[in-house]
Amino acid sequence: MPPCRYVFALGALAAVLGACGDSTDPDDDPLPDNAATAVGLTVRDNVEASFDAFFPPRLLQPLSIGPADAPCVTPSSPADTDGDGVPNDATYTFTAPPCRYTGVRGFTLDAVGQLRITDPAPETAGFGATIDLTNFRFTLTAEDSDADYSVTRNGTIVLAGSPAGLELTSELQVARTFTGLSDAFVEHVWTVGFDPENTLQINQPLPSGSMTVAGAVNWHRGTENFDLTVTTATPLHYNASCDATGQRFDAGELRVTGTFGETPGYVSIVWEDCGDDPRIEFVAEE
Repeated sequence: MPPCRYVFALGALAAVLGACGDSTDPDDDPLPDNAATAVGLTVRDNVEASFDAFFPPRLLQPLSIGPADAPCVTPSSPADTDGDGVPNDATYTFTAPPCRYTGVRGFTLDAVGQLRITDPAPETAGFGATIDLTNFRFTLTAEDSDADYSVTRNGTIVLAGSPAGLELTSELQVARTFTGLSDAFVEHVWTVGFDPENTLQINQPLPSGSMTVAGAVNWHRGTENFDLTVTTATPLHYNASCDATGQRFDAGELRVTGTFGETPGYVSIVWEDCGDDPRIEFVAEE
C-alpha cells in the first residue's frame, strides 16, 4: 500500500487538500494543529533566510528586498581591510523603520535585532565569514491579521568556501509564532552547500546554482516534541534572475523526516517556480 500523502495550504495553518485513496476531506490531516505544515513553513523560512548568508552583504537587505549595496543599516565599524565584502568585525543593529519593506510575499516585513559579521582572515580576500545573530526578528504583517507571524533567530552561522563552491554550518535557535496556536521553539543544526553554475567572484553576488541542506531540526511547540532530520531529495535550484523576489528557488525538494507524535513520516517541501511559495506535503509512512 503506498504512503498516504497530505497537501497543506501555505497561506494559513489549515489543510486544504488531503489525498489518500479518494479522500479530499481536510479532516484527514493526521496531525493535531497542522504540525506538519508548521514544521514545513518554519524550515522553508530558515532555508530561504539562510541562503542570504552565502553573500553576507545580502544579509543587510533581507530576502533580497532592495539592492545589496543600499543597506538599511550601518556598521559599527566600516573596516574591510581585504575588500572582500566581509567586514573585519562589525555589528549591525536593525530597527524598523528604516528596515521595513512592503510587498514581501504579500506582507510588510520589519527586521529588527542585531547581526555581528566578522572576517576570519581580514588581511586576505576570500569567502569566509562568521555571522552571529542576536534576537534577529522578522515580523510579517498582512491585511488579514490571521496570517501575521514573526520569526526570531539567535545563534551562529559560519561561511567557508572557494571560487568552486560554498558551505554554511549553522546552529540557530528559532522562535516562530502561529496565530491561535502556541509559539514554536526550534533548534536548527545543519550544513548548507552551494554549487555554482559559474565560478564565484569575491565580493560579487551569487550566480545561479544548486543548494543542498542536511542536518537536524528539534521542534518544540506546546506538547509537541519532535526530533527531525532534514535531507535534500533534489537539490534546490537558485535562479539568479529571481533575486529580486523573496523566494528565489525554481526547483528542488527537501524532506523533514521523523515521528510526529505517534505518526512516522516526512514533510516534503517542493519548490517549483521562483516567486512562488513551495508546496508542502506530509507523507505518512507505515
